[in-house]
Order: sequence, then C-alpha cells, then structure tokens
Amino acid sequence: MTNPPPPGNWGPPPQYGQGQPPYGPGPWPPQQGWGPPQPPKNNSLKWLLIGVAVLLVVAISVGATLLFTRDGGGGTTQAANGNPPATGDIASANDTGPVSVITEDPTCEPSRPIISTLAQRQRQGWTDRDIRIPASSWTPEQRSIHDNVAEAMKSAADRTTELARLTPHRVMRELYLQAIAYWRAYASAIPTYTEKDNSLAVVTTDLAGAIVSICAAIDYGSAESRGPLAKSSDAPKALESSTNIDSPARFISSSGEPTCADWRATSRQFDTDVAAWHDINPDIGAAEWTPEQRDVMNRTVSIMNQYADDLQTLGSRSENQVLSDFAALSAVYWRAFTASISSYTTADSYLSSTANYANFAVYYACEAAGS
Repeated sequence: MTNPPPPGNWGPPPQYGQGQPPYGPGPWPPQQGWGPPQPPKNNSLKWLLIGVAVLLVVAISVGATLLFTRDGGGGTTQAANGNPPATGDIASANDTGPVSVITEDPTCEPSRPIISTLAQRQRQGWTDRDIRIPASSWTPEQRSIHDNVAEAMKSAADRTTELARLTPHRVMRELYLQAIAYWRAYASAIPTYTEKDNSLAVVTTDLAGAIVSICAAIDYGSAESRGPLAKSSDAPKALESSTNIDSPARFISSSGEPTCADWRATSRQFDTDVAAWHDINPDIGAAEWTPEQRDVMNRTVSIMNQYADDLQTLGSRSENQVLSDFAALSAVYWRAFTASISSYTTADSYLSSTANYANFAVYYACEAAGS
C-alpha cells in the first residue's frame, strides 16, 4: 500500500491553540516540531491527546506488514542480539545486549489497531475533559466518559500482552509492558480520580507515542538508513531473571527513584539549549534549509549528542533496569537523528520523536510517582 507522508509538525494543530496538550501543566514552552507536543504557558482547561492524535494517521495507515521472516517461509526468528529466541514464551528473552535503533519488529503491525482503537474511544469526550475535576464532582455524563476510557485502556492492555511476548526486542517488550501497567493504573484510579492521577494517563501517551514512532521510523526507512550510524548503548549491567508479562508493575511507582531529579533538570536544560531548533519547520529537508537554518541545525548536533550521553549516564547510574533501557533508547535515537542532519528528510523526524517520547515517559513517570 502507499504510505502517507510522515507528519512533520508534532506540536498542537492551530485549532488547538487555546487548548492544553496531553502533558498537563509543565515546565516546557510549546514545541513547534521535531517531537511530541509540550505544555504551553497557559492555564487552559482543555485536555488534548495531541501526541497520539497526531500519530493516529501512522497507527492506522502506515504500510508494509513485518513478518517474523522476510522470505515468507519457515525461517527462524532472531532476537535483537542475533541469537534465536528462548524456548519459553518470551521472544526477547535472549536479548541481553545493548539497546540500538530497531530496524524491524513483527509486532508493529498488530500494535496499530490497538493504539488507534484506544485513541478513537478517548476522543469520545475524554479528550475535552477538565483534568482538575475529581471523580467526586463528576456529572453522570462525565463519569460515563471516564468509565468508557477506563474500559478501553484495560482492553488495550489485555490485547498488548501478546505483543510483549512476541517482540524480539527487550526495549520494545518493556514499552509494551509499561503501557499495560500505566493503562491499568489509570483505569484503576478512575473511581477515585483526582488531578494527580492525570500523570498516569500522560505516561501512557508517551509510551504509545514511542511505540508508534519506532514503527514509523522502520516503515519510512529512517531507522535502517540512520541506525547503523548511531553508537549503541552499553550492555546493561544486569537483567532481571524473570519477567511478569501478565501483570507488569510500573517501573517507577514510588518517590524513591534517585535519578528523577537529575533527569528533570537535564531535560529542562536541553529544551532551553535547543530553542532555536524548535523554530525550524521539520517538513523542510536539508537541501532546502537557509544558511541560517543550516547553521542552527549544525550547532544543534553537538548539543543533542551531549544530551544523549547525559541521558545514558543517568540511566547507567540507576538500579532501575527499565529506566536504564529507556534512557539508552532515547540516547541512541538522538544519535541516529543527529547522524541524519547533513542529509535530513522528513522521515527522520520519527527518530527525534522516538527519542523525545522515551525521555518524556521517564520524566512523567517520575511525576506520577511523586519523585
């Protein structure tokens, strides 16, 4: 099938100018492109799932089905480190090596209807809600809207369990499992919802955004063309001996994660440092940049590479395996994006959006845990 062009602007569409993107009140100014939307400096009441809404075109439309084997025959599925999968029911069990850019994954195609169906149900009133109203003050209609989304999230979680088993990539398995955990956590919070529970929904948006962006980078070829140019992460120090696929726990569930404070500070500083980059239209390829735009992009490369190193360092310091892998995921996709700068095309924007979503998943997981 013919793929649509990748959406270049990841910020709120013009009609949402007075609305509040999915991240709720936060430290960052509006982002005009290159990654998921960031909170504007206003106090509007509207809640808009821009991240998933913008990616919905990809979730529904992006093309070629990826199979376990490329030849259509019997073949043997390979884990991300090149080894055959373990004999158990988790295909990524033997993926114990560094996190790298993912160039194919058989779960991309079946993940799309799950994410798109959930997004459609979220748009049935839930995306227009006032996140500050607690459950105790909901009208019957508001309660029905929230209950509908809670049911949709639980259904999405149940359907994603098999994807966590099938993906040959450890970090994709972790994205799926954390999406499951946070979907269920938000659904469980609905009966007694207060504004602080909003962060749980934010994390689900980031995780879904990372999954869709990874798959889009595969389908549009940016992962395969840029991935080999990006330095992989270091191999993890240690991996858990068992993985609970059916009932995963949130990777940051208490205020005791010491990495969170530095993660937030590093992310905020990066956003300030690349402010000029935000102003460049990601729909414009490298061949069309003005001399001023080219200068901004070239100067941004060193900032992004340093940011990738900083995130990887933070991840390596943490005893939290999933946080460490998400840090490595963000870092390697930033490096792949910077490798694309001299010959940038709009398809490469999926690399930066993957990096951003992985970063935000950690950022808001820390917020949800009170860290």
